[in-house]
Amino acid sequence: MRCFFLDVAGQYLEFSEPSKAEHLWRYTPWRKVHPLGTFSKIPTDVIVAKAKLTYLDGTIPENIIFEKVSSFEKPNPLEPDVSAAFIRAICNGSYYKLRIPENVILNQCLMLDLGVSGYVSAFHLVVENLSNSNVELITSIQGDAEWFGLLREGNMGKNSNFSELLVNQMSAESTFLRAENFILNTNSNMHSATLSLGGVKCKSDIRALIQGSGVDYSQKIAMHGTGERTDDTHLRIIHESPNSNSRVIAHTICDDSSKNTTTGKLIINENAQNSDAGQKFLNLLLSDAAKANSIPELEVLANEVLASHGASSAPINEEQLFYLKSRGLDLDEAKAMIVEGFLMSTFEGFPSKKLIEWAQARLLVHLDCRLVV
Repeated sequence: MRCFFLDVAGQYLEFSEPSKAEHLWRYTPWRKVHPLGTFSKIPTDVIVAKAKLTYLDGTIPENIIFEKVSSFEKPNPLEPDVSAAFIRAICNGSYYKLRIPENVILNQCLMLDLGVSGYVSAFHLVVENLSNSNVELITSIQGDAEWFGLLREGNMGKNSNFSELLVNQMSAESTFLRAENFILNTNSNMHSATLSLGGVKCKSDIRALIQGSGVDYSQKIAMHGTGERTDDTHLRIIHESPNSNSRVIAHTICDDSSKNTTTGKLIINENAQNSDAGQKFLNLLLSDAAKANSIPELEVLANEVLASHGASSAPINEEQLFYLKSRGLDLDEAKAMIVEGFLMSTFEGFPSKKLIEWAQARLLVHLDCRLVV
């Protein structure tokens, strides 16, 4: 086991500490994300998140493989670099494999509960969604770990369908590092939704490689910033093949003295003719001290494409507040209603109604708890 640890640790230490000049690390430097604050230090006393996979009704799926694996495989060169290598190192190279066999069509939604605790916690998930499958997955992250790292990698097989929701409900004092890379093959569909509520310092590096034609990929992210919370989210989507679609939509609420930065880099390579891709970032500021930065980027090397991006930030609408208060709501209740409507509008058009209903229930609990406090 020691040799195994040294191998994956060495892969991480092959990197140099990211410079703040790099776009990805400009707003939240690596030293502020690292649990020990020093690049070369790798925690060894790490608690792997407690993972439980069931159907949404609590029953155990019979035709799905979910198992812990140890591997010496070299990482995919297209994955998130430093963050992914670090999480792999503190997991000692071990990961959990979620494998959906070919031609499996699930009538129920899968539920992956991750319980995080201790000073440093981590979890590495590899998703294999094989050809002609149809799956829905909810990933719920809960617990009071001071620091949690989540690495997710996946391969969407030909003609597969994968809809998923990730909800961050961690302690308000936690730091959360998320790194992921999904590869999409011919005629695969992947629709991902994120509801980011927990943690005081959150950093996400989300990547997708569209390497087959006929792909439909979407990423919808809703973030709620309160107190001194920071949520730094970076997306990179690469179109390698023709006749594919991708959409990124991010809605952010920033209240109190919270801060948010969302960047999206969309790359359409020269072979990806007839691609249709877009990014849209909307921010709603509920206080004068709150800050939000949205930076969409396009790199288009093909000439027969549709590509668009947009970003805007605005303060809360005082007329909306006045209207709600005139109907008997106090200021906090009126704000909560606006927050709910703005964040849930992120998920318009999402193909799974079950997943979005579950997200809305979690959001309402989150807002109710804030009203009680």
